[in-house]
Amino acid sequence: MADVKEILSSLGYKLRDVGKEFRTKPLYRDSDSDNVLSIKKDTGYWYDFKTSQHGSFDKLVKITLGLDDLKTEEYLKNKDWQTEASGIEKEKLEELKIFPKELLCKLEKDHSYWATRNIKEETVSIFEGGVASNGRMKDRYVLPIFNSKKQIVGFTGRDLIGNKKAKWKHLGDKSKWVYPLFFNKDHVLKAKSIILVESVGDMLSLWQAGVKNTAVTFGLDINNALLNLFIRMDLDKIYISFNNDENQAGNQAAKKLYFKLIKFFDKEQILIALPTKNDFGEMNEEEIKEWLKTKNIYQHQE
Repeated sequence: MADVKEILSSLGYKLRDVGKEFRTKPLYRDSDSDNVLSIKKDTGYWYDFKTSQHGSFDKLVKITLGLDDLKTEEYLKNKDWQTEASGIEKEKLEELKIFPKELLCKLEKDHSYWATRNIKEETVSIFEGGVASNGRMKDRYVLPIFNSKKQIVGFTGRDLIGNKKAKWKHLGDKSKWVYPLFFNKDHVLKAKSIILVESVGDMLSLWQAGVKNTAVTFGLDINNALLNLFIRMDLDKIYISFNNDENQAGNQAAKKLYFKLIKFFDKEQILIALPTKNDFGEMNEEEIKEWLKTKNIYQHQE
């Protein structure tokens, strides 16, 4: 019986092996990207990140060849492809927990902590956070994580008293977070570039300096939700700007992420651009602007 790879190759697809799936250029429409079409190796289920088209392997063959259902079935039968092997999968979307917006009313609008980090109130207040006086986020400055519909899919909280086990605490599935894209997606699209930083603090320091095309990774890797969004956005540049710390963790993670991203993007699109100090929170606005100039990072002028 013919497998997914064999049939795709016979159709003219040039496949890139990426774990459990292939990445390739869609032949049913014009495209310059070799990564935008994802096809599962076992079932042939596919997803086009640019157009959001998706479906069974049979459907992919059908639109690639421009056939009707009967001729598609005949074509696959001649290839000894079993229709049931395609899975005829339905789109699998994990339901994210949605938190009630009323929780925001329980946050005290006290932004004084960020003033000690040289972040002005008018900057941090944009993100609708505040201090929690009780609950799991007690004594933390808490920021809501919004999805594209402005539903709350999580919270991240920064310890304010210095006796917590973790400086930052997260509620929700951060593997699905694309923060703060609800607030800055237009800036990213206009700049056609994005700067990846480890923490909300780094993002706020950059925002304070007028640098708004950022995304927070909440650690030293990038989740699939962000990766797929970047592919759909068709960005010119992705800058990896993890912490430039003494133990080299950020440096090493930046290199690791670079090699991960070049599986999906051209090498010229990915650049490592670490801050000149430990992190952006330790840099003032002039130092950040000089960093932009030195690294030749384009900023869209509003």
